[in-house]
Amino acid sequence: MGMIEHSMQDLTPEVIHYEAGGTSNTIAQLLAHMVTGQDLLIQDKIRGGGVTLHNSGWAEKTGVPADRSLIWQREAWRMDLPGFDDYVRAVLANSRQYIESLDAGKLDEERAWIRGPEQPVYRLMQTIFINHALGHCGEISTLKGIQGLRGLPI
Repeated sequence: MGMIEHSMQDLTPEVIHYEAGGTSNTIAQLLAHMVTGQDLLIQDKIRGGGVTLHNSGWAEKTGVPADRSLIWQREAWRMDLPGFDDYVRAVLANSRQYIESLDAGKLDEERAWIRGPEQPVYRLMQTIFINHALGHCGEISTLKGIQGLRGLPI
């Protein structure tokens, strides 16, 4: 089981929309940001095929805004947890399918990301799958912990 799946264990609508105060984000915001980021990288920036969130009504099914910048405006949307769970499975399946079919030579090709210069595909994937996911899963674990739930397994 991957980090995203671990982070999504024991979630309820109340847990994902819990506001811890200060400038912290909700679990819903963090999950939406993390999964749409992976979707954007693999499906659009690397494959060039468009974002899963924009296909088959996923934005409506999940409650996640199609415009990723709105994710940070928590009052503008509310995540539908069952729909989002299905979307996560679709994104992870698309990512796995792409990675399993990937020709090793493609890893050195450079692609544009959201900010900064073009980078090799392997570096973009390392950033989104490892660094990005681990950081946000840690935040989610903390937000679950302060609500009395278990965070990431030790």
